[in-house]
Amino acid sequence: MSNSEPSKKPIQIWVIVLAALIIVVGLWLANYFLIANDPKRGTLGDMYGVVNSLFSGLAFAGIIITIYLQRDELKLQRQELKDTREEFHIQNATLRSQRFENTFFNMLSLHHDIVNNTDWVIEEIQAEARTSGFLVTGRQRKIVRNTIKGRDVFELHYSELKNQLRDFEDQTYISDNYGKEYEKYKNDFDHYFRNLYRIIKLVDTTQFTDDPNSKKEFQEKYKYTSIVRSQLSTFELLWLFYNCLSRNGIHSFKPLVEKYTLFKNLRFEELASGKHINLYERSAFEKVHNENFKV
Repeated sequence: MSNSEPSKKPIQIWVIVLAALIIVVGLWLANYFLIANDPKRGTLGDMYGVVNSLFSGLAFAGIIITIYLQRDELKLQRQELKDTREEFHIQNATLRSQRFENTFFNMLSLHHDIVNNTDWVIEEIQAEARTSGFLVTGRQRKIVRNTIKGRDVFELHYSELKNQLRDFEDQTYISDNYGKEYEKYKNDFDHYFRNLYRIIKLVDTTQFTDDPNSKKEFQEKYKYTSIVRSQLSTFELLWLFYNCLSRNGIHSFKPLVEKYTLFKNLRFEELASGKHINLYERSAFEKVHNENFKV
């Protein structure tokens, strides 16, 4: 319906009403003057019953017109309420998205802070010659401390982890040996893996669309998990790979890794054994996630 139609309808209705009134009044005046001097006007007066019936009919028509106008008004009110609900729904969706993104990017910023604040001190003993003039009179031992920081810590520790897991293919043995190695560095890595898991879990549990099972819903979640994945270095991914095979993450983090393809950029040649890939679903590495969606 165009915008001009609602304004035209009342005009048309009132034109019809006015025309009807003119006709009724005209008929009444005509009847009055025709029978005013007629000796049989008493009998003819009964003809006014026709006019009364006509007025009753017009009154009934007026009621119908009123109902018709009210129906149009109610229709406009319903449309306004519908538009208001849609606008309210859009505003809610926008606010929900803003709240999520604030939390998401704050947690991602915290992730970087945790990585940057991770350090490991390496102590080396160096022998230094003592001299007197041109003569060497002895040697003294000196302890030199080097501090490794940030992502270099993951690379440093992974070389040891890789050696420990090289000869194992069974998931249980990998979990046990990973746990022993992890104990050495858990003060550094506990906070890291907990926060990383909470970021992915936040995305997974957030509803972005009206249909939680829709293709668009998964695309939104995949978009945010891809942002997280792009922040992870090679050796962070390798540590995550084996962390999710241990008791630390096999029941909680591993399903999310497989759902959102977090190992898409994993360097397979750096694994302790290429056969360890078989301990994950293909979706952890490949682009196909379900029958309806391809990245």
